[in-house]
Amino acid sequence: MDTKDALKQKIVSQYDEWKADFEKLKAETKGAYAEGQLEGSQEAQELESKMEEAQAFINRIENANEEDIEDLKSKAENQLDGLKSAFKNLKNKFN
Repeated sequence: MDTKDALKQKIVSQYDEWKADFEKLKAETKGAYAEGQLEGSQEAQELESKMEEAQAFINRIENANEEDIEDLKSKAENQLDGLKSAFKNLKNKFN
């Protein structure tokens, strides 16, 4: 597996895991979600924004050449950390 595929796999797997966790949190807090508290919360909006950024980052990886991969590789941890932090903030608010 080359660097590009490994990086993409790492980001996609973490993205998919947090996306599933977000859906699970929605189900667990469906009362709050139904009332718009979860979906409309600042934390949920931040997480959705970070998820959109992560999806855009995945697209950048897919379209990157080998020279760009090294730069993206160094930015991948920051991307994941931002997503992790946003999910943690949301989960803490509703658990």
